Amino acid sequence: MELRPGVVDPLFMHELALELHMTVGELCYGRGTPMSLHELSVAWPEFFDYRRRVAVREEDKKSGRRF
Repeated sequence: MELRPGVVDPLFMHELALELHMTVGELCYGRGTPMSLHELSVAWPEFFDYRRRVAVREEDKKSGRRF
């Protein structure tokens, strides 16, 4: 994924938030910031779906399956 200069990779933001046990909103705006409805209902589900797709792809590579 190629992003414009100065734009933070959303996948990186979600990985970092997950590691720090924070929301993306807290990373951007500080502790105590509530998670937005968009982050809860769109961003995090999409992030976890992405991770699941990557895991399936890696498992397929290990097992030698090709599509």
